[in-house]
Amino acid sequence: MSNPTIELTERQVISALSQFPPKVLKKVIDNLFKEKLYTPPSLKEITKEASATVKKEGIKKETVEEAIKWARSQK
Repeated sequence: MSNPTIELTERQVISALSQFPPKVLKKVIDNLFKEKLYTPPSLKEITKEASATVKKEGIKKETVEEAIKWARSQK
């Protein structure tokens, strides 16, 4: 007998996950990484999306540089 598959929208997943406390969410995410069910986006994908957002929103160069500096300090 095969296991049934349940399809959820992104909104339904977010709604379900928002009911858990942060520690439980961390465990879920850690397990996804361990099982390799979740693969983080590549640097190319992140760069492409960030560039499109910067252009679309008209964000100034100084703001982008400040954001990069902040992100690098979060390691």
